[in-house]
Amino acid sequence: MTKGFGETVLALAVLLCAAVAHADERSAAIVEAFRATCVAELPNFARIDAKAMAEHLPVNMDAGTPRQPEGPFNHIKSWMVSLPTGTHELSAVEARGPSGEVATCAMTVPDALGEEVKQDLTKALDLGPAEREAISPDGARRSSAWRVKVQGEGVILLLIDGSPANGPGAYLNLTHRLVAGS
Repeated sequence: MTKGFGETVLALAVLLCAAVAHADERSAAIVEAFRATCVAELPNFARIDAKAMAEHLPVNMDAGTPRQPEGPFNHIKSWMVSLPTGTHELSAVEARGPSGEVATCAMTVPDALGEEVKQDLTKALDLGPAEREAISPDGARRSSAWRVKVQGEGVILLLIDGSPANGPGAYLNLTHRLVAGS
């Protein structure tokens, strides 16, 4: 083996290890941010909005009809969050319609590696295998769902990721059904 070839192999090995370490750090940071922001308490639009304002997070989107005492509404607001490992979008939704009333807290992470996020999520939240798991018809996305308890209430935890196609991207969502529909 020539000196130049050996140095090239060593450099590639160092880059590969750094990329794997970054992926592990990114996944762990994503899961910890989701746990702290969305899973530590039941999703509550006003609380998430107040926390984002207190942290001076830039608003990415604010759309729909805000909460009303009676009748239907659907309000989504999202913020861009910068972590040392990268950026993600935090969103809160509150909605009421014929199917009932829900509140959600979610994170969208375009560069996340889905399988790593799923492994870290199941470990951090002590989840078993997903209760429901499906691959999209085009094979590009995997959807995994669990029923979990947060503050004694049953909620749905959803992870959608690009792992079947070896693509990046993850969407984590915690949904609490506040009131059943009629």
